[in-house]
Amino acid sequence: MIVALMFGLFTALLAFGVPIAFAMGLSAIAVLVIDGGVPLLVLPQRFFSSLDSFPLLAIPLYIFAGNLMNYGGITSSIVGFSRSLVGHIRGGLGQVNIMTSVLFSGISGSASADVAAVGGMMIPAMKKEGYKPEWAVVITAASAILGPIIPPSLLMVIYGAMTGLSIGTLFLAGIVPGLFLAMIMMALVYWKADEIGAPRHLRVSLGETGKVFLKAAPAMVMPVIIVGGIQSGLFTPTEAGIVAVAYGLGYGLISHRLNVRNTYRFALQSVVTSASILIILGSAALFSWIIAREGVPATLATWLSSVTSEPAIVLLLIVLVLILVGMFIETISALILMVPILTPIAQMFGFDMIHFSVVVIIALLLGSLTPPVALIVLLGCKIAEVDYMKTMRPLVPFFMVLVIGLLCIMYLPFLTLGLPGLLGAFD
Repeated sequence: MIVALMFGLFTALLAFGVPIAFAMGLSAIAVLVIDGGVPLLVLPQRFFSSLDSFPLLAIPLYIFAGNLMNYGGITSSIVGFSRSLVGHIRGGLGQVNIMTSVLFSGISGSASADVAAVGGMMIPAMKKEGYKPEWAVVITAASAILGPIIPPSLLMVIYGAMTGLSIGTLFLAGIVPGLFLAMIMMALVYWKADEIGAPRHLRVSLGETGKVFLKAAPAMVMPVIIVGGIQSGLFTPTEAGIVAVAYGLGYGLISHRLNVRNTYRFALQSVVTSASILIILGSAALFSWIIAREGVPATLATWLSSVTSEPAIVLLLIVLVLILVGMFIETISALILMVPILTPIAQMFGFDMIHFSVVVIIALLLGSLTPPVALIVLLGCKIAEVDYMKTMRPLVPFFMVLVIGLLCIMYLPFLTLGLPGLLGAFD
């Protein structure tokens, strides 16, 4: 009864346009006041204890590092290198767009940052060369979901902080699935090249490729330092964030693009973004605590056991729910909301938690790509100045191939666990 009332209040507040952090917090406070069985002093204790986590310090650091690197002019260098690698392949700038997202994901760790940075350059360029603008938007938005999958990933930092899983192992587990999804999207662009309106491009010479590689190399070194340093034990994920910031500052100073004023501005932007994420985390902690206190995860696990004892079917049901949730709730908020509910269920059915975490993140990202919300598509539409509804038709094939990719990742665990196992992350 308490949980049903809380979800009802939460839904009503969202419907009235209340920000999700406040919707979760207010609905949790309201039901505790109505119930009267818990001292209200518990609320601030739960809120702040959920944020008292060393790994969460990595969030503002990774955001700040990404802002510094992007302003340092690295996006244009990555686009140039991607063009030299895959621009001659059928699909042209569509292939370049996806490859750029793969490389940029090692800097941003965020889908919206990917759309803003990569889309800001690629969408106008694609329109200029005759690509249909709705296809340019969809390619940009679909490839942007690689940002939170390929490390460093804010979603994985949050997931690891909430569950106690190794963030370094989560980073490794996301590499192959991210590259796999990129490959199948590139195959789709190759197949749909004529419909997209993609012109042919000549292959760039090896010497020119070498020149643009040298310009883009600083961006590609940063994720190697982060993941390699964590995996080798040189530093923790939080300390890796400090290294990333130092690297970003160094690059910005060497490239003569950073000064005291814009560095302060990026720091302020990073603080505001981080604060919004942490407020959501704290509010979700109250929400999730009530859910756990009322025994909802155990009840759901028991119900699922009565429906089926087959883990593969349970995983499919969970993924369907996650895609549905991701359609209506922003990805970070949805992750924070769903992880405490799903983790006990996953443990009960014997899922590998590293593999399960990657599946959860990808499923939520797929939901974020689809209407009615689809914020990353809306952002792309704003850049392209194209009507949102025109993107629905080209979005369908991308969504379908990504679903097929997710099914492969779900039922072929070596795609997530192979690389961490090879590098000794489970030892």
